[in-house]
Amino acid sequence: MSLIQTVRFSLLTDRLYKVSRWKAQYVERLQLKRLRRLVRLAVERSPFYRDKYREIDINSVELSQLPPTSKEELMAHFNQAVTDPQIQQTVVEKFITDPANLGRWFLGRYAISHTSGTQGQPSLIVQDRRSLEILFALMSARANAVGKPGIIEGVRRLQSPFRVAIISMDRGFYPSGAAFEFMPELVGRFVNVLRLSSMQTDLIERLNEFQPNALVSYATVLETLALQSDRLQFSNLRQIANSSEQLTKRTRDRVRKAFGVPIFDHYGIGECLFLSDGCPTDGGAHVNADWAILEVVDEHYRPVPNGQLGQKVLITNLANTVQPFIRYEVGDRLVMADGPCRCGSRLPRIDYIEGRSAELFWIHDGNRYRFIANPLFQIAADSLNEIREWQAVQMERNRIEVLLQLLPNVALGPDTLQHEFHKKLNEYGLPEKVTIDVRIVPSLTTDPKTGKFRRMISHVGQPADLVI
Repeated sequence: MSLIQTVRFSLLTDRLYKVSRWKAQYVERLQLKRLRRLVRLAVERSPFYRDKYREIDINSVELSQLPPTSKEELMAHFNQAVTDPQIQQTVVEKFITDPANLGRWFLGRYAISHTSGTQGQPSLIVQDRRSLEILFALMSARANAVGKPGIIEGVRRLQSPFRVAIISMDRGFYPSGAAFEFMPELVGRFVNVLRLSSMQTDLIERLNEFQPNALVSYATVLETLALQSDRLQFSNLRQIANSSEQLTKRTRDRVRKAFGVPIFDHYGIGECLFLSDGCPTDGGAHVNADWAILEVVDEHYRPVPNGQLGQKVLITNLANTVQPFIRYEVGDRLVMADGPCRCGSRLPRIDYIEGRSAELFWIHDGNRYRFIANPLFQIAADSLNEIREWQAVQMERNRIEVLLQLLPNVALGPDTLQHEFHKKLNEYGLPEKVTIDVRIVPSLTTDPKTGKFRRMISHVGQPADLVI
């Protein structure tokens, strides 16, 4: 990173920090300005949005006038929805089949990923360099327990980079994994990043050797590390961040007790990774309302008051101009906080997210136990376009049955699909000693006792002789 880039990134983080302290009406004014600019650009360059908004005055449009969009319709009209005609679905799909393309710019200027979520058919996501710069700058400005960002902090970081350990699955085109491939290039010497897999056997040793200032992972992984805190010899850990999974009170308390540092509980989706940054004092996450719009609505798309649980959310990514996501429907149910918090940010805060919890499978590996977390199966399922829903059932200690519900009119035969799913599990770090039986089922249902859908079910539970 050159000196000019360093100054530019420092100024961006400083500005983003200051905006988080603005009064709500000023942020809303900026938000509306960026929304109208995005809509105008979408109508000018995207045939899909030009047709969708043909009855709307785009120069004076209000958010509520725009009809929602869904993953299914954006994927069905992918070539028409993007604003660069050079981006073609078949070419993008071919691009992500080659692992060598991880960390490479598609057409020399776009970052490509596929969704990681529970909304049926996965979607392809295209972002430009500016979107990723905003993502990393927001993380630096609003998820930073070390110090206020700015030029002075930027210069200090050049001398002593912030050490970030990111524990996820093995490398892949899932959104967070693909984005972090570009972090060294875009953030440069500000941050020293170590990418680790939760599946690797030397995880504890690698963490002790690296001595991170920040630890980023899934809630299940963080809780497991907290249970092994006596083996972790961190001397300068400053903060921990959770992503992708629900951070329960039990997990938060256990992690905080083990490490004694602030915990940031981030909430985002692949289509808008920078949607929010965790609140270190009151829990939940502050919506980055200057660059994203989050609407909590009922089943008829009517706004739900703060403090009440919604049925779904509509998300607008104000930074992505190459593949606009405008009032994009997601099935997550959440509650917005109805009062201010203690951290100093005035941005709206998500108080609670329902339905993102996960479980662990403990498997036997030689003379010890290892865990397998929800994201391994989720990311493998999202890598294949044919899967609508999945469920993993631990039948024996080292034997897991995976049930797959397919989308309609799937072209691949069951044997081929089972082979491909197993292949993806291996790519993302499935331990060799685990046997996977894949079955295609017509449907998957909720738990009759709770009424909720359980993605991971263990018939053997935690080992009685488990020593963590």
